[in-house]
Amino acid sequence: MAQAAQQQEATGRKGDGLMIALQNNAEKRLVIQNANEVFCNLLGYAEGELKDRGLETILGAKLAQLLDEDLEYVDEAPDLGELLSRQREVKLRHRLGNEMVVPLTISRLMAQGREACFQIVVPNEVEGRAQQQLKDFLKINLEGRQQIDEATGLPDRSTADTYLNLLKNYIANNGMEAAFAVIRVDRYEKSLARYGKQGCIEQLQHVANCCRSTFRAEDVVCMLSESTLGLVLLDISRESVRVVLNRLRWNVRNHRIVFGGKSDFSVTISLSFDMLTEHTGDSLLDRSEEAVGKLDADTRNYLIELGQE
Repeated sequence: MAQAAQQQEATGRKGDGLMIALQNNAEKRLVIQNANEVFCNLLGYAEGELKDRGLETILGAKLAQLLDEDLEYVDEAPDLGELLSRQREVKLRHRLGNEMVVPLTISRLMAQGREACFQIVVPNEVEGRAQQQLKDFLKINLEGRQQIDEATGLPDRSTADTYLNLLKNYIANNGMEAAFAVIRVDRYEKSLARYGKQGCIEQLQHVANCCRSTFRAEDVVCMLSESTLGLVLLDISRESVRVVLNRLRWNVRNHRIVFGGKSDFSVTISLSFDMLTEHTGDSLLDRSEEAVGKLDADTRNYLIELGQE
């Protein structure tokens, strides 16, 4: 087992149930490394009571059987994250023995030694209703205004600007927190010279796909330029933004792709972000773009936090 000093901190949105699980292939075990108070209470446990227990402690019978039969504990085989993400319905077992269907998302974190590491999130229902209200508000107000970039299928820059202005007013009136980030695909000029415009678009789409697999469905990814994406994260604190964007950098860098004649091509990104609060001066989109634009062309895998002056 990993030592306490190596443990990863579960991070998520306000009120979410969060758990970190480890897949130990050598010992053929799934272990709960950490679970927050919300997650523990959901299943009838006190905070800290699930720490270091086998994951089977909280799995419904059918899910436990599925993992027992299909999880092979070898690097080439589907891991815990892949198997869980394929399930239409996930049941967890309460301490009293009853099983409950829960909506959850699972994402892979940085590995700890030889152990694969996963974060499981059970969204807070109250926050979920607030998110639905927000999505309904934006859908109504963006109807007819949204423009899609043909090359990537993502909302374009003008849509991102409209979206940010609508969202800024909404969160100011509803006590929510949100953040905006600009993501730069590193070494764009070199990639343009070597792989052409279409190659750069493929790299951008790869990063957009990594965003979709890292963040919630309601978080919005937009295309700003051939080398940059805009990312809006909803209902999240500054501290959590910092953590999840660092996780995104790691995910993109370590997710090798088939590209440019190579089977293990690596893309890196640099980001700038700030919280979407009331800005009385320049545009947050422009300021964020300007921050990554000032980076040296050869700088890679860098995070800039605005609003801390």
